[in-house]
Amino acid sequence: MVRKKVLGFWDLMLFTFCAIFGVEAIATSAAIGPSAISWWLICIVGYFLPYGLITAELGSTYPEQGGIYVWIKRALGEKWAARSIWYYWIALPLWLPAMYIAIANIIGHMFFPDISLWPQVLIGIIMIWFAVGINLFPLKFSKWIPNIGSFTRIFVIFGMIAAAIIYFVKNGRFANEINLANMLPNLDAAIVFIPVILYNLEGCELVSGAAGEMKNPARDVPKAIILSAIVIAALYLITTFAVWVVIPINEINVASGILQIFAIAFSGQEISYIITIIFGLLISITLFAEIVTWNLGENRVVAEAANSGQLPKVLGKMNKNMAPIGASVISGAISTVVIVIYGFIARDASELFWHVISFSLSMGLFSYLILFPVFIILRKRDKNIKRPYRVPGPDWFAIILAVMAEMFVLIAVLVLIIQPGHDFIRSALPVIIGVLITVIAGEILLSYSRKKSRG
Repeated sequence: MVRKKVLGFWDLMLFTFCAIFGVEAIATSAAIGPSAISWWLICIVGYFLPYGLITAELGSTYPEQGGIYVWIKRALGEKWAARSIWYYWIALPLWLPAMYIAIANIIGHMFFPDISLWPQVLIGIIMIWFAVGINLFPLKFSKWIPNIGSFTRIFVIFGMIAAAIIYFVKNGRFANEINLANMLPNLDAAIVFIPVILYNLEGCELVSGAAGEMKNPARDVPKAIILSAIVIAALYLITTFAVWVVIPINEINVASGILQIFAIAFSGQEISYIITIIFGLLISITLFAEIVTWNLGENRVVAEAANSGQLPKVLGKMNKNMAPIGASVISGAISTVVIVIYGFIARDASELFWHVISFSLSMGLFSYLILFPVFIILRKRDKNIKRPYRVPGPDWFAIILAVMAEMFVLIAVLVLIIQPGHDFIRSALPVIIGVLITVIAGEILLSYSRKKSRG
C-alpha cells in the first residue's frame, strides 16, 4: 500500500514539540534544587543543541521511512541497526508505565486523595490499551493527538507561570531561596537526575520515523527540529523556575509535582478546587498525548526493522490503515506486564515512577550511544551526497559536536546504572537486572529473526 503524504511543517513542529517537551520532567528536574538551572543550561548547550543540529542534517539528508533505523543501517549495517532499534523501541513500553502512573497519580490527587498504588496501576493499564487503540487509526487522524497535546502544553505552561506570579504576589516571597550561589552546579542528589534531564531532551529524530508520510521532509524536518529545540529549551528553564517559586524543594512530588503548583498557589480560595481540576485534566491530556506521540514514531521505526528481517516479523505487521498493529499491541502487552511487576516491587507511586524511569532511560540511551558515531561515519562516507541542511561550520566542528553529545549520553548511562548515592539493592540492582535481561532478550530475538529470514 502507498503511504499518503499527510504531514506538513506545522504537523512536524507540533509533533516534535509534543514528543520532546515533557511536563513530567519539570517536577523531576526541579527536585534537584536551584542547581538544576545550571544543569539545564549545561545539557542544553552541550547536548541538546548539537543533537538537534545533527538530527536535522540526518533527517533531511536521508528522508526515508524509518528515520534512525535507516541512518544506522546505512552506516553500520543491518545488525547494528536492528540492535540499536531494539534498545530504542523497547525503552518505550518500559518507560510508558511511569507516564501512566504519573497520570493516575494526578487523577487520584484530583478525585481520590487517598487512592492506593494498585488502583493507580489499574488506571494505567486501561490507558495503555486506549493508547494502543489510537495508534491503529490512520496517521491523518492520529496525528491530531500530538497537535492537541502541544496546545494543552501551552495552556499548562502559561498556567504555571500565572500560578507562580499569583503565589509571589500573595506571599511576597519564593518558596525556596534562589540565588546565584545555589544555582551553581553541584553533584549531590543532582547526579541521579541529570539523565532524566538528558532523556527529556530526546526526540528530535522521532519525527523522521514517519518520513515516508511527510509532504516535504527535506525542507520541513530541519526547520521543525531547530525551531522546536529553541522553544523547548526556553520553556524548560521557565517552568522549572516556576516550580521553585511555589513548592518547597523537599516537598516536590516527582509524579504529580506540576499539579501541586496549582493546589498551593490557589489554596484558600473558592476557585481552588475548580482550577486544580481544570489543570489536572490538561496535564493528564498533555501526558497522554506525549505517550501517543512516541508510540506513533517509534512503532513505525521498529516496523521498518522487522520488515527487513532483522526483528520478529510480527513487529512489522501493518493494518489496513498502514498503522503498525504488531508493534503497537506488543508494546501495550509489555507495558502491562512491566507496570504490574513494578507494582509489586515499589512501596508507593513515587518509587514506582522512579524505578521505571531509571530502567527505561538506561535502555533508551543505549541507542543514542550509536547515533552520534553514525553521524560522523555518514558525514565522512557520504560527503558527496547533497545535504538540504548541514550542521553549520567545517567538518571538524560538526565532529566535535557529535563527540560532545556522545560524552553526555555515556555519562548519563553510567549514572543510571550505578546510581551513586542511592541504596544499591533497592535502586541500582533492579535497573542492572532489567538491563541485562533486556539486552540478552534482544540478542536472542535478533539471532532468531535473522535465521528465520535466511531460512
